Amino acid sequence: MTRCRTNRAELQESFRALYDRHSGPAFHYLRLLLDDEARARDCLQETFLRVYRNLDRYDQERSFRSWVLGVARNVGLDALRREGVRQASPLEREPANHEGPFQAALLNEQDQLLSEAVASLPPGERAVFVLKQVEGLTYREIASTIGCSERTAQYRMRAAVETLVRRLRERGLLPGGAS
Repeated sequence: MTRCRTNRAELQESFRALYDRHSGPAFHYLRLLLDDEARARDCLQETFLRVYRNLDRYDQERSFRSWVLGVARNVGLDALRREGVRQASPLEREPANHEGPFQAALLNEQDQLLSEAVASLPPGERAVFVLKQVEGLTYREIASTIGCSERTAQYRMRAAVETLVRRLRERGLLPGGAS
């Protein structure tokens, strides 16, 4: 980022390096937020266009990763608002080598139910959940990314988990719910 801001002659090469390093996590986040690969790709391009246009506004006290994910979040939420859609894609995981067809089908169904539960979370809770559980950000990074306090990020995460637990119990995926 420093090279992008200080050496305009190397701007294209430096920005390409930033894109190569941070586009994967940003795309993954957008894919989970939007549940549409094409929309996620469009939003990824918009994200990095905004990053490029705002290079001079980047606060070097923040981690670049959390700044990019914050921009991606804003672009994704703008897309959701424009389309009036609140969805999230399946939480992807690698299948275990020992899974047979029955186990794989059962896990696929469970993944779908979990994805639906995540998709039904309010956008603020969903964003915190995905940033914490999928992207592995700390609460400090999440707070910086979405523009709230660490305490608010923790509260939203707790609310998201409580909602998910309740919904998964209702669907019989966790003990203590409907039969």
